[in-house]
Amino acid sequence: MPTTVLFLMSTMFIANIGFGIILPTLPFLSRHVGASTFELGLALSAFAIAQLLFSSFWGALSDRVGKRPVLILGIVGYGVTSALVGLSPHVWVLLLLRFLSGALCSAVMPSSLSLAAAASKPEMRPRVMAYMGSVNGIGFIVGPPLGAFLSVFGLQVPFAAVGFLSVLNGIVAFWLLPAEAPAAKAGGGARLSPWAFLQVGNHLSAMFNRTIAPFLGGTLAFTTADATITSTLSFFLTDTLHSTQAMAGWAFMVNGGVGAMIQMAMFSMMYQKWGERATIVTGFLFGSLGYLTLGLSTNVGWVFVAITLLAFCRGFAFPAMTSAISLRTTVHSQGSSFGSQMTFNSLGRTIGPLIAGWLFAYHERFPYFFACALLLLAVLMIRVGVKEKLSARAEQA
Repeated sequence: MPTTVLFLMSTMFIANIGFGIILPTLPFLSRHVGASTFELGLALSAFAIAQLLFSSFWGALSDRVGKRPVLILGIVGYGVTSALVGLSPHVWVLLLLRFLSGALCSAVMPSSLSLAAAASKPEMRPRVMAYMGSVNGIGFIVGPPLGAFLSVFGLQVPFAAVGFLSVLNGIVAFWLLPAEAPAAKAGGGARLSPWAFLQVGNHLSAMFNRTIAPFLGGTLAFTTADATITSTLSFFLTDTLHSTQAMAGWAFMVNGGVGAMIQMAMFSMMYQKWGERATIVTGFLFGSLGYLTLGLSTNVGWVFVAITLLAFCRGFAFPAMTSAISLRTTVHSQGSSFGSQMTFNSLGRTIGPLIAGWLFAYHERFPYFFACALLLLAVLMIRVGVKEKLSARAEQA
């Protein structure tokens, strides 16, 4: 594995563990500055909304000025704003800093994925994308308990720790990452319009680009479905199955941990043997079965069976779609393509909780049946829309 890729994995790990470290402490910090329950919800959603708005902007900008400076700006800015969140004197300052933190953090993933793709050979790219994805799951597992431990020493300590790790990572990136020729100098790259931060034109172009549109739609389906468990599983376990909040924490750890292990141990072998379309379809079928099992669960045991099936979906489908986008995109436009994927990712995580909450109000099992149907629709979309073999694309990359 190239040194550059290993470092980029650590960068994404820091960004994700930082989010996890802050998550258990943010409600207590919000209460400390006088935030209401609604304002706490805004503090949580501001981060995701900022990522939705800015992911494509950073992706397009990285194609024009280079991935390295955008990555360094993103990880350092994320660290500084995260540390400042812990020092917020008022609610409005906390909300503003959370928004800025999400906006800057959204620069990390598209630039990291683009640099990792550029540093790896086409035949190695599926494995690299799987490893890059696996660190996300590991970060979400390690982050919350570490944040809970650090908060014992003070509410500001978890935020300061995220700031220190992120800024240190940015300094190392300045010396370690090689400079690349940006598309602006090479005569390529996406255009930045006056409405650049939204990149509406790029999204529309990507949606009508038949080579990557199925994978963007699959990303949206995956994250929208995944948001049903992140937003309602705790209530389903405690209110419907009369379990405990701690059991919900274990369920999330199993989902993230098993998904990360599958990406690292099984994904590459399956991808090389079956190809990208079969890998994605298999992942989505595991996910459909998992959500159906979850919706029919009558005890906690069946919930963990469902969560394990969903981990196979996370381990197979998402890295395969990311790899497919990389292999179908030129070097000077990968930032824009990954930025579009991250925008669809953020869109799913924004609308998913809203849909799940609305369905949960009617019946506590409806969100999981909806997610099951959504992934079955994604299976149909991938089977119809993806016709080309990986080998043909890999030779052109």
